[in-house]
Amino acid sequence: MQNALRSAEGACAVTNKLLLYMRRSSTIRQVHAAQLRQAVRLIVSAGLAVSVLSAPTAFADEAEWQKYSTEGAKAYDQANWGAAERSFKLALKEADGFGDKDLRLAASLTNLGVLYNYRGQSAKAEPLFERAIAIKQKALGADNPEVVATVGKMCHFYIKSGNFGKADPISNKILAYSDKVLRERAQVSSSFSKLSTFYQSHKELESAEILVKQAQELTEKRGTEGDLDLAVLLDGLGGSYAATGKLAMGEQFYKRSLQIREQTLAPTHIAIASSCENLAKLYMQEGKAAQAEPLYRRALEISRKVLGEQKPETLTRTDGLAQCCIKIGNTQEAEALYHHVLDVFEKAYGKNNGYVLSCQLSLSALLTKQGRYEEAAPLLSQAVKVSEKLNGPQHASLSPILDSYAEILEKTNHKSEAAKLKARAKAIRG
Repeated sequence: MQNALRSAEGACAVTNKLLLYMRRSSTIRQVHAAQLRQAVRLIVSAGLAVSVLSAPTAFADEAEWQKYSTEGAKAYDQANWGAAERSFKLALKEADGFGDKDLRLAASLTNLGVLYNYRGQSAKAEPLFERAIAIKQKALGADNPEVVATVGKMCHFYIKSGNFGKADPISNKILAYSDKVLRERAQVSSSFSKLSTFYQSHKELESAEILVKQAQELTEKRGTEGDLDLAVLLDGLGGSYAATGKLAMGEQFYKRSLQIREQTLAPTHIAIASSCENLAKLYMQEGKAAQAEPLYRRALEISRKVLGEQKPETLTRTDGLAQCCIKIGNTQEAEALYHHVLDVFEKAYGKNNGYVLSCQLSLSALLTKQGRYEEAAPLLSQAVKVSEKLNGPQHASLSPILDSYAEILEKTNHKSEAAKLKARAKAIRG
């Protein structure tokens, strides 16, 4: 909190110096005053928000509240649920005396709500969480990033409980907030860009230009941290909606998250690869392989450059692109992708590992669909051996591999061997 406050104060100080300089220069005052104020608005708002957090209130016993809160947290960590509930309730009783806008009251409500939720008592937890959010909104404002994050957690709570009547309106507000953030970032960037262009042709205003650059650095740093937190929140909500089958809503969250990261991060940042992959997976669920393809390609390209060919994330994105290629009829590229990644992981980890097994099964499935049974058979034979070495000859995961290999052997007129494999798979399944 103190670091955030110092950052805000620093930007405000630079801004004040620059505004003073502007009053001395009619040219800057007339052309760029509004732009600068717009550019620094985010960091000034951040400073005001932090000052609210720091405002002193003392209408109850601070020491008692802290004591009960600490005791409750300790009991919670020790799974002593009864003691935790008693302590949190006592802390809440103390916090009620701080006033209905005090963040300590919100913290006590949240602590007790988390306990109830963890114990499966969501009906008790829900009103506590809702009251805590209302307090934070009064204290900090609805658009405060901390408040938005808390509202996002509440949305997760509603989605998990299947209460979309409450989840969807909140989600729409979070989406609207993210659109506002995107607009503001674009406006701030444009304002500083115009100022920079102006100063390039007015070298006599060099001291003002230095102040502008300082304000820009502080503003962008503060804005970037909050925006990236928002992108994580949006990703999480997108995943929650996708998991419930509400793909259209999930798509909106994933798109906003990708937009924020594209505005904030370098084009090859690994977080952008994650956003591209998330949205591509959702498009595949929606049957939109053509829209998923460029996203998978971009995710894979970033993963190869940043992480390298031999990382599990790169394997996963290769498989995603290959499956996408299969859906759009580009089986030749899909096969090439599987051969490439199989070669990479065999060289990196040897033949007896789970990554290689995954590649063998994916490639053999593709060849089987194309009727290329003679090429699929050795891959499945090797997959059986790898699976046995990794998990043992009686592991449940071996059964479907044996069945797939048996089907291939039947199609290639090795019926006796196929029958043995089927019997073995059946025995493993019990």
